[in-house]
Amino acid sequence: MAEPARQALSEETVPLHSRRYGDYDVPLERVLTFPDGLIGFADARRFVLLDSPRPDSPFRCLVCVDFPELGFVVCDPLGLWPAYAAELPPVDEGRAEDRAALVIVTVPHDPHAMTANLLAPLLFDCTTRTGRQVVLDAERYSIRHQLLPG
Repeated sequence: MAEPARQALSEETVPLHSRRYGDYDVPLERVLTFPDGLIGFADARRFVLLDSPRPDSPFRCLVCVDFPELGFVVCDPLGLWPAYAAELPPVDEGRAEDRAALVIVTVPHDPHAMTANLLAPLLFDCTTRTGRQVVLDAERYSIRHQLLPG
């Protein structure tokens, strides 16, 4: 009898309707929760990570379920700057291998001028799907770290 209940839970979805990002029925297990919101967006707490239409792209879209027109281009900083992992705060709970990091990317009209916010990464636990935005050492990192060599 428990199997139908488990199946019903796995089929639950959250609707995402956005003029900017499109319409999706997001599986509940793909929703990321930031209990404290993001810096400057305290009420934006539930997000979904949308894959790029280009499979080889390092970029994805983090779209707010609560405010569907709010979204950010993000990338995995460890794929671009492997040494950055040493700068991230230690894991409070859970296992370090269950933690992931994303940084918000600013994409201006000239894509060669893209920057990444290495000062305030988004850290989340892949098991619980909860996250937080942290602020690192302002002396070492910038909110406008050049993404492509200039």
